[in-house]
Amino acid sequence: MKTKKLGLLTLALIAISLLSINSYAKDIQHNKKITIKLNSIQCNMCVDKITEAIKSVDGVVKTKVNLGKKTASITYNADITSKEEIENAITAAGYDANEKPADKEAYEKLSSCCKKP
Repeated sequence: MKTKKLGLLTLALIAISLLSINSYAKDIQHNKKITIKLNSIQCNMCVDKITEAIKSVDGVVKTKVNLGKKTASITYNADITSKEEIENAITAAGYDANEKPADKEAYEKLSSCCKKP
């Protein structure tokens, strides 16, 4: 009897593990990785503000803003957000994102070190 219960418990644990792995694999499949050009980025304060703007978008999994390359590498869940929504968050913070220009009012509120020379 104990062997039968142990066998059923083992099968249940295996089934739960397989369902968890399958769910995790589906999440990974829906993640997309993109790079956005940040032509107006000037300093580390810009890096912080852009990073904050990107992370505020629901569905963003990971982001890395590179001041030297003037880019942001972003991993996001495509079921929740899109490249356009991420670009819009960046432009709303006052920065150019790919070919989309910064929101003028937000740009005017940036510190002088964050504005294009």
